[in-house]
Amino acid sequence: MRLKNASKLDLISNFLIVLFCLFSIFPIYWLFIGSFKFSTDIIKIPPDWIPNPWTLENYKSVFASQPALNWIANSVIISFGTAVGIVLVSASAGFALSKMQFRGKKILFSFVIASLLIPMEIYILPLYKLIVSIGWKGTLWGYIVPNLALPFGVYLMKNFFDTIPDEIIEAARIDGCGTTRFFFQFGLPLAKPGIGALVIMSVIRIWNNYLWQLLNATNDPKSYTLPVGITKLFENQVEIDYGLKFAAAVLTALPLLIVFFAFQKYFTKGISAGAVKG
Repeated sequence: MRLKNASKLDLISNFLIVLFCLFSIFPIYWLFIGSFKFSTDIIKIPPDWIPNPWTLENYKSVFASQPALNWIANSVIISFGTAVGIVLVSASAGFALSKMQFRGKKILFSFVIASLLIPMEIYILPLYKLIVSIGWKGTLWGYIVPNLALPFGVYLMKNFFDTIPDEIIEAARIDGCGTTRFFFQFGLPLAKPGIGALVIMSVIRIWNNYLWQLLNATNDPKSYTLPVGITKLFENQVEIDYGLKFAAAVLTALPLLIVFFAFQKYFTKGISAGAVKG
């Protein structure tokens, strides 16, 4: 009887999981197929679950009316450039806090933890004034440099380096391997799951950092990032073009989905191993 009850419970649990997954995937499916419909077909009732007819006019309109390729290129360069910088800064700081001995290390790490509680909106105005005063507004430096210090990245990487036994470092030093060489040759490869998780979180965070991108943008449309450009695209619309909105949303979301699926094997392992220990 217990086995039958257990199998029934498993069947119900699996059914609920599949149902939940379908509900979660449906908005993405509806967004994707909507981008291939005409605006009137998107809002009609009953809806067409498959576009009839299919159209690419929405995507053509996005690229024909505005320099969308420049927006995509800017977003990719800024997001991945910032992610690489965050990994280097966070990994270096995390390694120092984990494996190096110096005065005030615990106090410094306490400040890192405390800074997790401070949202960017609190210090965004003085940061903006600083960027303007040094002439970085509208430049890649203005987009990238202010986002390199990520407290959670330091916390995550420190916890990963805590899992590396100190004996490995001592053995490497006996063999003549310096701290810097150990960090790049052994430390970073051993922290690969944490780096993968940090890359995903950093790219998503920077890609969607609309407020800072809007403040840093100039009047030149070619300097916009994709989220800012998409917003500007609909500023002067009198009649809502749902097909154009859906196509723009797909272009905004698709790179993030690609990044997530490319690094997903590191993401769960990185979060569970790095964010819990320490």
